[in-house]
Amino acid sequence: MKKSFGILFSSVLLFSMMPFSALASTESFEGKFEGKTISSDEMISVSGKEVENTRVLVRAINELDAKLDMENLPANSQKEINQLTPEAKKLYDSIASYKNQTSASLTSDDALVIFSEYVGELNKNKLSNPKKQTFTTMGLGINYKEYKISNSKIKQLSNAVGYNSGFWATATAIAKIFAKSPTALTLMLAAVPMLGMSVINSCNSKGKGIIITKMGSGATNTYSCRSQ
Repeated sequence: MKKSFGILFSSVLLFSMMPFSALASTESFEGKFEGKTISSDEMISVSGKEVENTRVLVRAINELDAKLDMENLPANSQKEINQLTPEAKKLYDSIASYKNQTSASLTSDDALVIFSEYVGELNKNKLSNPKKQTFTTMGLGINYKEYKISNSKIKQLSNAVGYNSGFWATATAIAKIFAKSPTALTLMLAAVPMLGMSVINSCNSKGKGIIITKMGSGATNTYSCRSQ
């Protein structure tokens, strides 16, 4: 039994260290850790604080869209920027800083990266401990979480990212589509910048939605996806 567990755990570690693009799979996954079987039917929800921070992002996007010219950042005066709420100003500063680091126009892919970093910073400062499955071996704690994303939400995000090549068009589309589905957006902002939208779409090839798996230790996490 101990030998079998060791082989299984070694396989899990090998899986978690694979490149993100190689992690996409349409196969079912089932693992047994510390005598507990984790199947595709056991989906773990993100914390309420993570969802709230994603709502903060959506509100900030809508405020920037209403008050500033986000297609032409230099056109915004410092007075206009200073009148933003702290959350919207933080997002604006993140966008401006990211823009200053690249000579090319921002794309829809850049939007997902920026928004992911923005919510990630909010989570670092305010995040409560999320519900999670943890198994430990040789003193190393490994967190394992699974999330379901519906086919409709995958299609909506894919359309926003794929058809709106402009950065801000993507931002406003995301805010509109996911305003009432912050949990789905929370998960996507974590996984999509790492996996890429093409991998997400590949995992959803059956048109039944996907399961995103997060596995990691400490600040190091890997993501994979598979069809529901």
